[in-house]
Amino acid sequence: MKKLFAILALGMATSTFAADYVSVDVENVTGRKGASNSTAQYVRAGKEIDGIQYGLQSRVANIDNNGGTLSSLEVTAGKNFSGFTPYVGVGHDNGLNGNSPFNYGLVGGQYGVKAGPGFALAGVKTRVASTEKNMTHQTIAYATYSIPVAKQVAVNLNVSRSYQDIKENAVGVGVGFSF
Repeated sequence: MKKLFAILALGMATSTFAADYVSVDVENVTGRKGASNSTAQYVRAGKEIDGIQYGLQSRVANIDNNGGTLSSLEVTAGKNFSGFTPYVGVGHDNGLNGNSPFNYGLVGGQYGVKAGPGFALAGVKTRVASTEKNMTHQTIAYATYSIPVAKQVAVNLNVSRSYQDIKENAVGVGVGFSF
């Protein structure tokens, strides 16, 4: 546990204060097959250092009808190969209202390309390994289109779909800043 927090702290220090980008996004999350609806807020940051792309994602979801709060923090590292970036990472999920927190690993990949006036990004990630007694399996397919509105400011349009134990669809908007 102490090692995970050290890695997370390093990721935050590396990504948040010297990021190539920082974004703040809000998504409307619709549960599928009986899952709850929620509103999720994200803060994401990224930085490339010596050819390695580091990422940080903080997520806080407020479940509709006072159903509680879920929050997680993920740190990733990957290498870009002509627009495709496979990555690995670690995450910490606080559980519902801070009950039953657990840690997990991540593997994923994403592809980004300039498209029209903006930048399109699509990817997939999945949880691997967990400190949870009965691991919650989750795979997420996601896409973002960032439209520039100023020299270093863009509006993000986001969609995602979550599979396995957590079944959700999400759509959202946000603002991104590049440095």
